[in-house]
Amino acid sequence: MENRLLTTILALTALIAVLSLAAVGLLRPAQTAVAQTGVSNMPQIVVIGTGEVKVEPDIATVTIGVETKAPTTQEALSQNSTQAQAIIERIRQLGIDAKDIQTTGINIYPVYDEKGQDIIAYTVSNMVTVTIRNLAQAGNLIDQVVEVGANRLYGVSFGLSDPEAVMTQAREAAVANARARAEQMARASGSSLGRVLFITENFSASPITVPMAADAYGAPAARSAPPVQPGQQTYNASVQVTFELR
Repeated sequence: MENRLLTTILALTALIAVLSLAAVGLLRPAQTAVAQTGVSNMPQIVVIGTGEVKVEPDIATVTIGVETKAPTTQEALSQNSTQAQAIIERIRQLGIDAKDIQTTGINIYPVYDEKGQDIIAYTVSNMVTVTIRNLAQAGNLIDQVVEVGANRLYGVSFGLSDPEAVMTQAREAAVANARARAEQMARASGSSLGRVLFITENFSASPITVPMAADAYGAPAARSAPPVQPGQQTYNASVQVTFELR
């Protein structure tokens, strides 16, 4: 009786193993078929498309500074704070919003004698970055802040208040350029273009900052508002697109 029961159990175990192997065998062809119809086995073409949009900037950013030197840190800081406050007040009088005025650096460092051993004075610098939304005002603003004590200009850069809108145009142009290139090559090879399989954006550097004089300019009698020309800025987009070939 026990031998018959053991034989039955072994037979059922063998049957289950056979059925399991059969099930695995049935599943494998389906998985192989999916892999064979994947994108990797499809004739395709990969192209790079570029788009370019030129626009006139609508904002300018300038960093204005004041540097003072005195025998002690307290004197240097006091003088600097007075001049910096006068600069900020003048900027506000010109209609610049508080949100567009930002202190970007305050530094105190010693001044040594010719031998580099003894401290003979201290220098304090204060830098304020201003966003100018009326470009016609840029030259006058620089002139006005110099009048009240600014003696450092660290550069002017131009930009857009809404660069993403321009980048959208550049991306659309880049995709259109990629399609035109792909269609040209497809015709040359006797094929036709199918659907887009992959698309990737390639990122590049931002528009270049336009430099300006980096020090105080002229004595008050000879000073005049400097001309500020925003020119144009070029925004570029680049995409890599993979198309199906038919």
